[in-house]
Amino acid sequence: MIPSRRRLVVASILLVSEAVAFALFVTESLTSAIAAVGFTCVSLWVHVVLHECGHLVAAKLLRLPVVAVRIAPFTGWRSEVWVRPTPTATALPLRMVSFYLGGPIANLCTAAVLATAAAMASTAFTRVVLLGAALVGGLLGMVNVIPGISPRSDGRNLLRWLLTPTVARAALRAGYYQHEVTRTVRTIARGEVGDHGVGEPVRDGDDPRLALAAFQRRWSMGHAHSAADYIADAERLAALARADRTDPMAAAAIGQVLTVQFGLWYLYDAVVNRSPVEHREVVEISELAQLAFHVRPHTLSARIAMSLAHLLNERSEQARSLLLDIRPNADPPDLRHVAFLLSAIAECYLDNHAAADALIRAAGGDYPQLTQVVVAIRAADPAPRMFALAPSRSVA
Repeated sequence: MIPSRRRLVVASILLVSEAVAFALFVTESLTSAIAAVGFTCVSLWVHVVLHECGHLVAAKLLRLPVVAVRIAPFTGWRSEVWVRPTPTATALPLRMVSFYLGGPIANLCTAAVLATAAAMASTAFTRVVLLGAALVGGLLGMVNVIPGISPRSDGRNLLRWLLTPTVARAALRAGYYQHEVTRTVRTIARGEVGDHGVGEPVRDGDDPRLALAAFQRRWSMGHAHSAADYIADAERLAALARADRTDPMAAAAIGQVLTVQFGLWYLYDAVVNRSPVEHREVVEISELAQLAFHVRPHTLSARIAMSLAHLLNERSEQARSLLLDIRPNADPPDLRHVAFLLSAIAECYLDNHAAADALIRAAGGDYPQLTQVVVAIRAADPAPRMFALAPSRSVA
């Protein structure tokens, strides 16, 4: 990281030096040359603001829901406009392509206006300032349409929506589902852990509640460096829950959070992606769910975790039996809705379609992506398998 920053600083100094030399050649005044380069550098901030404004205006014109806007040049944070359209929206690929082009088009149009003004400028100083600002704007616009390494770069998203719109829609739908999983886990974890900071990666010997809080925060905020790091942290947290020295209440909190977090995604993969989970992972989920259910069998969060484990084990009758008593006035609404939908899944596998439809209506559409998973199971014939069967071995 440090060598990269040093190279960036050196490159910036060389670029500014060359710009000053060019401006000095045109203006024949060192003071004017330095001032012209200074104005050109300041124009970069203006172009960044115009770039994000281009995205924002495009989003408003295309009626794409704007989640957040962040414009923070030179602070180390990425300037972005976040949109979250409905996955089933009409003409979505065209609208998303137009949205991602909004920023670069704003830069290129600004650069064209500045270049035209420079051609009509009466002094060398004004001409250099306007041409420098036009060059910065044009470069920023062109660089942003080049596919970058970051999954959030304009160019990469443009290609994704142009070449693989079906995959892009699926990723958008998965993003919505992740938001619903986060809501559920956050509701379950509320009151289980304190308001602790992100902390270091989970280590053996850490306080279980601090470890759970750290893992939960990193996962919900996307601080994990990679999927492998995330899974490794989850495995260490699960080992901490199973440790004899861990308080049973803390072990229960960890068990139900990990069960719901991973179990809901296993459910999504099995139904939507038609990718059943390996049975050994289902067994691990069941062991974690047992930690929570053994300590507090009457709480809805523990019953949700255990019923989810039963569903993944294709034990629909047991899953349904745990969710028969849902208290509208006592249980949190988010947990009630998830419980209704998990119960509907159990009814689908038991061929009680009328009961499943009633439970879907009881959920009230508050979890639309999880509802779509239930509807997909309801419509499938045969219903998708939750775990992959181990290959049979032939005996010689």
